[in-house]
Amino acid sequence: MEQQVKILAVDDRYENLLALNSILASSHYDVISLQSGEEVLRYLLKEPADHIAVILMDVQMPGLSGFETVELIKQRKACQDIPIIFLTALSTSIEHVLKGYHVGSIDYLFKPVHPEMLRMKVDAFVNMHLGHQKIKFQSELLHKRTLDLEETNRKLAEAEEKLKQQNSLLEQWVEERTTELVDAHEKLLKSQDHFQKMFMLSPSLMAIRRLPDLTYIEINESWKQYTGYGDEIIGTNMDLLRADSGESISCDEVIHNCKVKYETKSKETRTALLSTEIIDIENESCLLQVAVDITESLRFETEMARLAQLNLVGEMAAGIAHEIRNPMTTIRGFLQLFRENDRNMQKEYIPIMLEELDRANEIITEYLSLAKNKQSHQQPDQINRIIEMLLPLIQAEAVMSGKHVQFQFVDCPVIHLDDKEMRQLILNMCMNGLEAMSIGGTLTIQTFKENGYVVLLISDEGTGIDEKHLEKLGRPFFTTKDEGTGLGLAICYSIAARHRASIEVQSSSEGTTFLIRFPIPE
Repeated sequence: MEQQVKILAVDDRYENLLALNSILASSHYDVISLQSGEEVLRYLLKEPADHIAVILMDVQMPGLSGFETVELIKQRKACQDIPIIFLTALSTSIEHVLKGYHVGSIDYLFKPVHPEMLRMKVDAFVNMHLGHQKIKFQSELLHKRTLDLEETNRKLAEAEEKLKQQNSLLEQWVEERTTELVDAHEKLLKSQDHFQKMFMLSPSLMAIRRLPDLTYIEINESWKQYTGYGDEIIGTNMDLLRADSGESISCDEVIHNCKVKYETKSKETRTALLSTEIIDIENESCLLQVAVDITESLRFETEMARLAQLNLVGEMAAGIAHEIRNPMTTIRGFLQLFRENDRNMQKEYIPIMLEELDRANEIITEYLSLAKNKQSHQQPDQINRIIEMLLPLIQAEAVMSGKHVQFQFVDCPVIHLDDKEMRQLILNMCMNGLEAMSIGGTLTIQTFKENGYVVLLISDEGTGIDEKHLEKLGRPFFTTKDEGTGLGLAICYSIAARHRASIEVQSSSEGTTFLIRFPIPE
């Protein structure tokens, strides 16, 4: 719409074109001068035809005539609607006029043309062209707006469909969420009911106290039964629980199984294990105290420990009496024989009596080795050094009994050891392992470092230890051998205890493994 309207003036004579430019000079359109039909066709191929209002075509031209040019123009679809006016000074016959109209012109003028009439005709075609362009522009604009409206309607329809889907999903979500909330509410009510029942009927002492002033909100029946205090302490901050050391308990942090003392209303002091947890009740921070009364359990444990000690003393006394009675019986028999026969003691019987006395003394000596307060001279040392010193003796014993010894040592840190006690422990363990195997068995000795400990491993390929006997290992005078005092392994356990070491036993039908773990000094 903003581009200037064009008028094509076609004439082979230059002076005619100047005359047409002079007549049609106007600011409303631009006159394009062309001097042949070929130039017109080239122009129409290069330039758009939408802005050409009218073509003024001379009939008689060299090359393509006006009629031939117009026929070619009308064959092009983009140019079919351009108005064409023939101007001629020679072809004035009716046949030429009819031919002009036949090829597609809308007017046929004879030269010389009246300037005013020509200008009015051209202005009319220009106005018609402008009106047509305006209608075309409005039609295109209307079509574009129609397409925009259809696109908007399509988007609105899609948005409406999505909105329906979203509403459906929202309704479904709201329904599901409502169901979840209803279920959660029901579960909460059940949970509160269960908590109330568990709280009130729990055998542990339970109390709920408000933070930070620690006033009592609720106490259960066990609290009332054990302490003797009832609902009179509700709303107070009476502190009944004290740490085992007598200090007050910090209530601003969670604790678990802390040993405490509490005084009942009747002034009796009892012991309990206290655990606490910070909970929210109706958006209020509270402290839940749970105490398990262990007073009777401690009394029972004390009594059981006393009975166990008495039982152990009885077993040890019986063992000592049994082991010492045998050599004493032998000696008594010889002395009684000499007294009844009233004769001198024969020399061949004296070694027998001395051997029996030595045996009794050995039993007493080994028994004294079990004492916990036995003095131990521990010094920084390498356990590998002690084992290497004992290896010839252990290998010799294995060779004599038809067995084998294999060892594997790694560099281990220095630990605190008593040289004599460690030799006794290692020899006892190794000899037990050799005695437990049949001919051809292999005794394995290893050392290694593991999780802050130096580990001594002694493993045999015997038949293993019966499971019912494992818990009795290390008990004085307990033995599965036909001959033995039952003190050797007990002494090993005692030595390990003095070295703050632990002994782990792994046994199966394929053999037994002892793992002695010595702590590495910091």
